[in-house]
Amino acid sequence: MYSTIARYRFTFAAVTVLTVFAGLSDSYWHVLTSQWCDRLGFAPMNLLDFQWQRLLSSLLVTAGGWKFPASLLMLGACVGIAEHRYGTGATIKLFLTSHLAVLLFLSVVILALEQGVDSSLVLPLVKGRDIGPSAGYYGCFGAILMLLTGVRRAISFVMVLSILLARLTMSVSELPEAANVVSADAAHLLALPLGGLLAWCGWVHPLRPEVQDAKPLHGNPVNCVQDEDCSSSRVVVDDE
Repeated sequence: MYSTIARYRFTFAAVTVLTVFAGLSDSYWHVLTSQWCDRLGFAPMNLLDFQWQRLLSSLLVTAGGWKFPASLLMLGACVGIAEHRYGTGATIKLFLTSHLAVLLFLSVVILALEQGVDSSLVLPLVKGRDIGPSAGYYGCFGAILMLLTGVRRAISFVMVLSILLARLTMSVSELPEAANVVSADAAHLLALPLGGLLAWCGWVHPLRPEVQDAKPLHGNPVNCVQDEDCSSSRVVVDDE
């Protein structure tokens, strides 16, 4: 048990934090209240008032209701598989890069639209608060799809992106009421290819098969260490 937790420590930590905050905010089965959303959520306007800590605090909660178990499942699956295939350090880097890059990019675009487009549909997007770790785990999902080869990779990306685009189209049609949903759907659509791009350009590197399948000896945790040129990895077993 200890060796499993040690190997997937970021996955266990992320799932635990999300579960704890769901309990604190009473959003296991109920929709997250506006008070919690206002307290932790991130909106594009927060870039202008320098509340940048919200970029990270928004990771702690989901929209609640049925979206909590759905997010928890996606978080555990996508981050867990990525941690198995890429390692803990690379998965943390991939997750945070995807989350921060997508939120910052969307915020800049929305703020620019507010200045250039006089529309009642844009203002709710400026004030709408993003919550949840979905951009992070969709980035991990994109990196996982990059592990596929040939036609399977292309088909997988096209299928998932088509679903995400359809969801975004539907939510946009419900503006201005669905501003938060539009922000989330747009983040998913951007994070998936971004995660694939980060894996393709070498921002993260998959572990070699012998490292992925390595097991601890005598209960000691396995550390997967990549060489400086990232061309190979070796297994280090901590001896107490």
